[in-house]
Amino acid sequence: MVSRNPIMTTPEEQFTVGESDFAFFGSCPYRIEGGALLFCRGGSAVATIDQYRGEVRADTMLLLLPGSVFLLADRSEDFRVTYCAFSLDLFSEAAFRLDPAFFAALREQPIVRLHPRLVEGASIWFQMAGYTYRDRDNMFRNTIIRNRLQNVLLEAFDKMQRFGSRRQAVSETTTRQTELFHRFVSLVHENCAHEREVTFYADRLCISTRYLSTIVRSIAHTTAKEFIDRSVILEIKMLLQSTDLSVQEIAYRLHFPDQSYLGRFFKKHTGESPTEYRNTKK
Repeated sequence: MVSRNPIMTTPEEQFTVGESDFAFFGSCPYRIEGGALLFCRGGSAVATIDQYRGEVRADTMLLLLPGSVFLLADRSEDFRVTYCAFSLDLFSEAAFRLDPAFFAALREQPIVRLHPRLVEGASIWFQMAGYTYRDRDNMFRNTIIRNRLQNVLLEAFDKMQRFGSRRQAVSETTTRQTELFHRFVSLVHENCAHEREVTFYADRLCISTRYLSTIVRSIAHTTAKEFIDRSVILEIKMLLQSTDLSVQEIAYRLHFPDQSYLGRFFKKHTGESPTEYRNTKK
C-alpha cells in the first residue's frame, strides 16, 4: 500500500493535526511546502532537515519551516509522531513581523529533545490544536488556529534558547551571510511599504544585488525579489483583513501608482483580486 503524505494541506484545509508513523518520508528527500511541528511519541529515527541531521526519539520536537527539505531514515517499526501541519499562507500570517533572529535560531536547530519539564506542555498544546482542528463549526476557527501557531512558534523560540544545546560554531563566511540576511529581513519589514526593488536593499547593505540574491536563496530558498514581494503581499492582506480601508486607500498607503496597479500585483501573486480576497476572508 502506498503511504500518504500526512502533513499535506489544501486551500480548503490549511491546517491538520494527527498521528502517523511517517513512512511516507522514508524513501527520499521531500521539500515542505507549508510547514509542520512534529512531536515524537515513541520509537526512533534519524531526521535530516536541510543540512541539519539529528536523532529522533520519544519527546523530540521537530520544526519543519516552509521550504525545508526533510528526510527520515532508519525509522523503527514503532515510530510514532503527533503532528500539526499548516499551509504557507497560514504560516506567513502567523509569523509576520516576528523577530528575524527567531527564524535564524529555528533554522539552525530544528530538532530538539525536550527538557522533561516541557514535555507535558507540548502534549497539552497538541491536544488543544487537535480540539481546534476538530471543531469545524467554530466561526473563529481560522483565527484561533493562526494564533495557536504564533504562540507555539514563540514558545519554541524561547525554549530552544533556554534549553537547546549549542551547535558547533559555523564558519566566518556563513556567519557573515546570516548577519546580512537578518539585516535584509529587517530592512524589508521596515521599507517594503514603499521600496520593492532589490537594488534599494543591496545599496543599504553595501553589497551587490547578485550577492544579496545569493545569500537570500541560500538561506530562505527563494529569490530576494520574491521575498520582498511576499512581504508586500502580506502587508496588503493584513490591511484588507484588519481595516476598512478601500483598495485605493491601501494603494496610496503602500505607494502603488494607483488601485489598478495594486490589483494586478496582488492577483499575480495570489490568483485573486484584493476585493475577492477580502470577501473570502469575511
